Amino acid sequence: MIGRLTLMTLSLVVFVGLAGLSAPSSAAVIDLTEADFEFDGSPWTLGWKFVVHEPVFATALGVYDSGQDGLADSALVGLWSATGEDPLVQATVPAGTDAELDGYFRLSPVTSTLLVPGTEYVVGAYLPGELATSFIGSNGLVDPRVTIIEARYSEPWSGFVSPGLTDPDAGGTALLGANLRVTPIPLPAAVWLFGSGIAGLVGLARGRKAAA
Repeated sequence: MIGRLTLMTLSLVVFVGLAGLSAPSSAAVIDLTEADFEFDGSPWTLGWKFVVHEPVFATALGVYDSGQDGLADSALVGLWSATGEDPLVQATVPAGTDAELDGYFRLSPVTSTLLVPGTEYVVGAYLPGELATSFIGSNGLVDPRVTIIEARYSEPWSGFVSPGLTDPDAGGTALLGANLRVTPIPLPAAVWLFGSGIAGLVGLARGRKAAA
């Protein structure tokens, strides 16, 4: 029989353990440390395909700001499932410096969108009148909750669409283009779920005691 004291002790230990977990900082998925080269990004949508290793929320979409001094034009950024034509969520990053600057990227908040392991996603940005660059693995860091699969781009002059083209040597790279921010599932939700399970165990223990 599970005693109430044992259940309370277990609950406290797990709760303290969960509360002690430090969530990764809320920053752009790709932290670009160096722009190796730049090119005209205006005729197409540039981005990358990726997977996540734990459930997270996408909370902001962003676009490369070459000089970190503001965008000459507004940019459209979208997040798609890799098999979908319509974006799961999209944002317009305004011209100028109104959007938040995170490293080399201007980000705009979006409705929190759940990303789950086992699904491939694509993020892409349409950059009229702006420069673009790339992530090649040695010029930046990637959020450990995310793995980049390959760089993606659309047909030239196709406008804002899900970028469906790639190159044979694009594995692990990204066209920037687009970026996004992800945040972990909030801790209170996990604690609530755990508390519900403990309450069920307490009820079960009481039922067994009453039946004895």
